[in-house]
Amino acid sequence: MPLKQISIYFFSFCILLISLQSCDEVPKDEGKDFQQNLSSFTSTMDKVDSTLDLMDQMQEEVSKIEQDRDLGLISDEEAIEKLNEINNSLGRKIAKTNDNSVTGLPRWARRLGLTEPVGLVYDQDFSQSTSERNEIEGFNSVILVYKGSYELAMQQAAIIAKTANIPLSQDYKDAIQLKKEYGIETIKGASYMNFTIGADNNPRYNISITVDDDGTLTINATDNDALMQQLGGK
Repeated sequence: MPLKQISIYFFSFCILLISLQSCDEVPKDEGKDFQQNLSSFTSTMDKVDSTLDLMDQMQEEVSKIEQDRDLGLISDEEAIEKLNEINNSLGRKIAKTNDNSVTGLPRWARRLGLTEPVGLVYDQDFSQSTSERNEIEGFNSVILVYKGSYELAMQQAAIIAKTANIPLSQDYKDAIQLKKEYGIETIKGASYMNFTIGADNNPRYNISITVDDDGTLTINATDNDALMQQLGGK
């Protein structure tokens, strides 16, 4: 599975998770303003249904592209281009169904040493956040997305990672080594992470800074301990 497809699935899952959590926000006073409460709940369920329909459509189109690529009907480059188109159309529609938009780095994220890039365009549709102060959400998380030239995105990602002391991910280090030793370029872009997927000794706040081959820079920070508690993992 290519890196781009993994990112699409992961982002879609995050949007679904946040949308489903919002369904728990049912008024505690069941006897008060019943009709208004019922209308609000119905509206929320309609939103979730719409999101699920879009995700099903997205899954079908992504699967078709992967199948065409595996059959040799399209090249890897054409597959990536088509996946980008899906992400910018259906992915954006999914993001817009979510009410967790954010205008920039929250204060708690800045305390982690994170900063925002300079010279890139902020994509508010894809940028989302949750807060531990919201009893429905119960954990801090933020995803900030920026667009720009590939060279500038790579430069800014390196600056942000250095400031926050976030190292290159092991997969990216391996890709760099392959390029140095054999001239094989397996990954274009950058990936900085302060955690290892599946490890037991990860920090409380999982942070990643990535750059895609189209110049998209994404900053992601999540209070993983609190998230696991919300999901019943602890």
